[in-house]
Amino acid sequence: LCDLISQNPDKVTSLKVGAIIRGGLTRFTDQLGKLWCSLADYYIRSGHFEKARDVYEEAILTVVTVRDFTQVFDSYAQFEESMIAAKMETTSELGQDEDDDIDLELRLARFELLITRRPLLLNSVLLRQNPHNVHEWHKRVKLYEGQPRQIINTYTEAVQTIDAIKATGKPHSLWVSFARFYEDNEQLDD
Repeated sequence: LCDLISQNPDKVTSLKVGAIIRGGLTRFTDQLGKLWCSLADYYIRSGHFEKARDVYEEAILTVVTVRDFTQVFDSYAQFEESMIAAKMETTSELGQDEDDDIDLELRLARFELLITRRPLLLNSVLLRQNPHNVHEWHKRVKLYEGQPRQIINTYTEAVQTIDAIKATGKPHSLWVSFARFYEDNEQLDD
């Protein structure tokens, strides 16, 4: 049903497609990636590109399996690529002006940001699966290399989130690394 309505938005007028697919998200938790992609596809085919982008972002921030994340992320990246290709095609056919250049730059920047965010987004999925995974918290800190404020926020969140009884790995290693970070940056008083 979801495939049918998401691929034919112009023929479906009496149904609330968003509500139907979102209902499926709560009922069919083993198909979350596919359902999120169907919802975004519905909006894309309806010409509501910003709404599709919002759906992809919501999906990326809520899925809890790597499989679902991969499905959604790949679909999102493909969508952004197609938006860039479509803009380039229209620009080459109709000629180029300053607004087209700005729009194309914006689309390219969006795509680049999405690709750059991938490791961090994937790490977030793994931490949603198991917030007590010490190794994943250490990986998250490495992803923020060169961003001291984010590193401090990550260590703080990690030590507040991890329950020592449920932890996989050694929770004390986070405290040691956190202290070493302050020591390396000569901020022992903080």
